[in-house]
Amino acid sequence: MVVQFQHPAALFQAVGDPTRLRILRVLGRGELTVQDLVQVLGLSQPGVSKHLAVLREAGWLSHRKDGTWGWYGLADRSSLGDAADLRDAVLTLAGGVPEAAGDDEALRRVLADRDRRTGEFFAGIAGAWDQIRPAFEAPDIQAGAVAALVPPGLAVLDIGTGTGALLPLLAGTGASVTAVDTSEAMLERARQLCEREQLAGVRFHSADVQALPFADGTFDAAYCSMVLHHVASPGQAVHEMARVVRPGGRVVVAAFTRHNLQWMRDELAHQWLGFSREEMLALFDRHGLAPRRYLVRRPSQIDLARVSLPPGLQDRGAVWPDVFLAVGEKVPAAAAPSVTDDAGPGPR
Repeated sequence: MVVQFQHPAALFQAVGDPTRLRILRVLGRGELTVQDLVQVLGLSQPGVSKHLAVLREAGWLSHRKDGTWGWYGLADRSSLGDAADLRDAVLTLAGGVPEAAGDDEALRRVLADRDRRTGEFFAGIAGAWDQIRPAFEAPDIQAGAVAALVPPGLAVLDIGTGTGALLPLLAGTGASVTAVDTSEAMLERARQLCEREQLAGVRFHSADVQALPFADGTFDAAYCSMVLHHVASPGQAVHEMARVVRPGGRVVVAAFTRHNLQWMRDELAHQWLGFSREEMLALFDRHGLAPRRYLVRRPSQIDLARVSLPPGLQDRGAVWPDVFLAVGEKVPAAAAPSVTDDAGPGPR
């Protein structure tokens, strides 16, 4: 919107004051509140407000409300119409006011004080931040962050999708997702999740990781979380994952590290008590996958008062093995070693 003036003299009259020239110069560095300007200029609040009102009425300033705060800034150049060039000339001349250096130093202190208060807040709240953050974090925002870091349109296979916990994140990246699981009951829960979250384009298949019903090189990536210790032949599972990704594609495996918790065999249907780093990387090498990343994390302690465990697990406490993430990249066929089926690591 172009400002209309009753008389061109209003423009000149508004800036015909040393203090108002200082205000224009300072606001040329960014929006400030009245209190900010009081501290920068060293004047009373009524005096500063009076000068702001003159400049604003003449069309030199913009003003916006932000809650209970009011922010002042320079009017957009285009809003001054024919006076736009005059605006530029006045700001250039205002740079020569005698108070310029002192105003700049005062402005620096005002902005530094804002940052100091922010720093003090976070220092005091650090211990409770993990309880506050979930109030405003959202899976679709996190997915959007991931989407900004990866190419859109990747074809991703989610193996052992279970109830579909990872599907919102994968679909949120813009990937074309295929979810597989051997359990129809789990797949139905995953479908319901996608309906609730309005995730379109996720395909579902009942399939075994040891015999995937997809052609060679179908996917850009295959993700397999907490599945490998449940299958009879981990080696065959890795072979199948490597087979269905294209050369240069990634196989991502998350599973438990090697442990001696026998109860996991009895009560969680684990066929393998985890895998060591050496065993996992040997599987990658055997099936044409070059290791790209390996890391181990300790699971968060389980709060038994908040988690409903099956009766057989209620006396197991909160002790769980560490979890590893292993990432392998499929090397070109000419460079890959020959593939042989095996029962994978562990006792035969």
